[in-house]
Order: sequence, then structure tokens, then C-alpha cells
Amino acid sequence: MSSSRVGLRLAACLLNVSEAGRKYIVENIAKAALLDKNGKKHLQVSVLNIFSDQDYNRSVITIATSVDKLGLAEDLVLHVPGCSVFLFGEADLPEKRSLVQRRKQLGWFTRRDFSALQPDLGAAPSQRCGLTACFRAL
Repeated sequence: MSSSRVGLRLAACLLNVSEAGRKYIVENIAKAALLDKNGKKHLQVSVLNIFSDQDYNRSVITIATSVDKLGLAEDLVLHVPGCSVFLFGEADLPEKRSLVQRRKQLGWFTRRDFSALQPDLGAAPSQRCGLTACFRAL
């Protein structure tokens, strides 16, 4: 008997990447989002879109996954060496702070020494760039 997909709760994940010019970096991050900690493809994760803005050197990767795969950011840290992840929204438990609240708390736009920041996952950033993730239940 096959299992039914009716009632599957989905979440959307937006990965904001401080890179647009080097397409291979953005594509490698998108590929890493599809892998679990053992390097095998997540069955319930799909990359829906990659949008890159050359003028602002930013890319957004849109991912859909089941709500029980919200540990996706932990897997990304394993597959994207040196990345720093600061969680917000549904991924920021228990506070669930918005991106604006989280950036204010971190002093993201006024800070000069980013190495002193403690990311939720991954290494301390060396500059204001990197990867942020927001998860929203659909």
C-alpha cells in the first residue's frame, strides 16, 4: 500500500546569499540544500527558483520542503564550509523574530567587527555577507 501525500504540511525557505556574480557558488549552495548530512538527496526538498541580482550582488534561492525538514540549515552548514547562519522567522525558536528584529539585535548594518558575532549555526562571519534562512509554514 502506498503512502498518501494528502495533508503533507509544506514550508517555504528563502536562502539569501551575498553573491550573484559567481553563479557556481549560488548553484553549489542550492545543490547543498538538497542534501542531508550524509550527502544523500532529501526526498522532500525541492529548489523552486534561483533569482540573482547582479547590481546588488545578492541571490535568493527559494526552496520548498516538508515542515519536518526544518533542520535544513544544519545540513547546509555541513555542505557549505565557512558559512554563517542566522535564523529568523519560524526557524528562530522560541523567539520567532522577524528578519528586521534579528538584524537590529545583531547590529547588522552598523557593526564593523563581524567576527565577534555568534551565529546560530556555522562559523563566525569575517564580514557582512553570507547566508540567512527564513522558514515559513504554508
